[in-house]
Amino acid sequence: MADIKRPTHFRVLVIGRANAGKTTILRALCGTDDEPEVYDHRGKKIGSVRSAFRSIRNKVTGRDSGAILSPSSMRGLHKIDDSLIFLSNRGYVFHDSRGFESGATDELELVRDFIQTRAASNDLDEQLHAIWYCFPTDGNRLITAAEQEFFEKIDTGRVPVIAVFTKFDALDSAAFQILEASGLSFDEAKQGAPAHAEDLFKTTHLPLIQNQPHPPKGVVCLRNMQNSSSQKGISDLIEQTLTSLDDDALKLLLVSVQHSNVKLCVKAAVESGIITNAAKALVEQREVSSFIPDENFLWGILKWFPYIW
Repeated sequence: MADIKRPTHFRVLVIGRANAGKTTILRALCGTDDEPEVYDHRGKKIGSVRSAFRSIRNKVTGRDSGAILSPSSMRGLHKIDDSLIFLSNRGYVFHDSRGFESGATDELELVRDFIQTRAASNDLDEQLHAIWYCFPTDGNRLITAAEQEFFEKIDTGRVPVIAVFTKFDALDSAAFQILEASGLSFDEAKQGAPAHAEDLFKTTHLPLIQNQPHPPKGVVCLRNMQNSSSQKGISDLIEQTLTSLDDDALKLLLVSVQHSNVKLCVKAAVESGIITNAAKALVEQREVSSFIPDENFLWGILKWFPYIW
């Protein structure tokens, strides 16, 4: 790893409709209730998301600058090139794109250009490292035709796309009603609802994007997003992202910005192959009982646990 230039920021494009839970995910990930700072494509600080939206609104409507802005009223008006950084974890840089409307070719092309430009950058710090596509499951249409078009037409190359299905509790509730209507008792329906919801999701909804030419590399379902238990879902999202990466420098970076997640560190160390390769070598040499870890082996393990050093 010493000869690999390591980036200092893990850059994520977050795509999703209004009320898809994107802000909730990012705040939970970074451990804060604050809003992120916003920087333009030149790295010049614009301010917070709220102040940026307020500025745009004031210019458009002529309203007083002291008025309070509704968090959702100007959603999606900022530029995809703007970087969002939370002070609680500067290791992440986020870019935000609103979800696609039917026939919104311009929006699709804007996102395609952003992904291709960032993916082609020779500067690892400027590259796009992952895409989180968020789908709210509490509406009438889980996956729209316009969203399917993204997975049909946009090849993200080495940049993995993780499909994040938020508010999965809504599907649990629907599954509960189906089970109870089938004759199960209240307790039986409640207990079986999560599994039934996931089965229906995998057979009915997920194929709409999985069967496209460019399916997501990972899928995460988030429940109880407003509760402390949502951290399990956030951990699943990070693990899916880690598994989808094909570059050790990026994996190490993701582990570094999530350094308190011991499970993630262990997963990265195991998946790096250092342990498996050492074991295979010993078996081939028939020297399993005489294994003495050398400096390279120890560094190969410890580098995935940045909080130690």
